[in-house]
Amino acid sequence: HYFTRAEYDTEGENGPSEQSRWARRKLSERETHFYHTLTDAIITECVEHGVGTLAVSWPEDVRESDWGKTGNKKLHSWAFDRIYQYLEYKGEMRGVEVLKENEWNTSKTCSRCRDDTKSNRVERGLYVCSSCELVANADCNGAENMRQKITPSPHGEDRSNGCVAQPSTHLFDRESGTFHTRELVVS
Repeated sequence: HYFTRAEYDTEGENGPSEQSRWARRKLSERETHFYHTLTDAIITECVEHGVGTLAVSWPEDVRESDWGKTGNKKLHSWAFDRIYQYLEYKGEMRGVEVLKENEWNTSKTCSRCRDDTKSNRVERGLYVCSSCELVANADCNGAENMRQKITPSPHGEDRSNGCVAQPSTHLFDRESGTFHTRELVVS
């Protein structure tokens, strides 16, 4: 926010000021470092866990959506194409295939019975299927639908590897410029 504000506050009659150009360069350098660090952490985790294919949810036509002035500013600042390109080349170097996968209807379709009733998405994080009564985290249900697009499984087949997924939080440590689990980040 600081760099954006500095950029706007220093625009003059003759174009961007030196301070504005500095702010723009500094913001760009920090974004580039952050995206490289983030994508490297993702690909490293894939390699460590033996993941050979990474499916990236691709928001088709997201730029054509109108979410109002504030929403559009946030939406249009997403760097999903840039992040995808970084993931793709880093994955190629380390043996992880990175695929773009359209996310359309993945979070409103039941991953068990394929029912696509819109009201099944009860709220932001809750999915309850009105047909087969599956209760799931909506994002996990959507992720399972994405996985089925890439590696289809016969209906009813147990896809469990015996492990339970454990959500974790990785935070960006400004001091070291890397990502770590919440417990390892120094405040």
